[in-house]
Amino acid sequence: MAEYTTEKSVIDVVNLSKAFGPKVVLSNVNLSVKEGESLAVLGGSGTGKTVLLRNIMGLLTPDSGHVTVDGKTIHKLSRDELFETRKKIGMCFQMAALFDSMTVEENIAFSLRRHTNMTKTQIASRVDECLNMVGMKDTQKLKPVELSGGMKRRVGFARAIALKPKILLFDEPTTGLDPVMTDVIGRIILGLKMELGVTSITITHDLKSAFNIADRVALLFRGECIACETPEAFQSNAHPVVQQFLKGDADGPFLQDPPPPKWTLSRKGTT
Repeated sequence: MAEYTTEKSVIDVVNLSKAFGPKVVLSNVNLSVKEGESLAVLGGSGTGKTVLLRNIMGLLTPDSGHVTVDGKTIHKLSRDELFETRKKIGMCFQMAALFDSMTVEENIAFSLRRHTNMTKTQIASRVDECLNMVGMKDTQKLKPVELSGGMKRRVGFARAIALKPKILLFDEPTTGLDPVMTDVIGRIILGLKMELGVTSITITHDLKSAFNIADRVALLFRGECIACETPEAFQSNAHPVVQQFLKGDADGPFLQDPPPPKWTLSRKGTT
């Protein structure tokens, strides 16, 4: 993994807390992402990973603490200021979130038509460029219904980079994909980091992908960030929750409720 380019922080999450009614989702979370760095955020379902991204995007307002992007406190920005800041961020949604009625080309060109003065020829050229970067050459005229799950994710990536953002956010980019396509998606994420020099945060459950694409790996547990370190350090971290997550073992402190008992399964014909 190549080292990130500078010590300048692009994203700072400072004492971030967020609750929905009595349920505390994030509790005093602190994270810093440097320019050009790739951070993978792990955690069980419902631990606040997507809520973290929504706070970074300004889609939610913190109960306490704050998020800064390029030194600007997100929840204090005016609507116009937030709009300009979001142009620097490419969001890659969990299930791609493509417009079903539009072709691949129209999906990717959507933001270019709305936010730039590019000509049709320039837009078409940029669409081709983005598709080539994610391995989707010659798919411009296809509709989302004609694409596999992995192809949809890659088109979603192409749309996210169309405006040349400096930050990419990936929300569970490999969910529901087979192991081979999961590896393909991981390589594309890493390739975008290397080629574009973007700063990125990837929310994932996939340990292999996380260790392949990340400069640092963070783990959220019961609303708190209990580890944030290099993949090598993370894998040797002695914290019982980290080790349980790495092993995928039901026994341990990770679950709120005790797991079901272990059963010994015997095969017919064995002794």
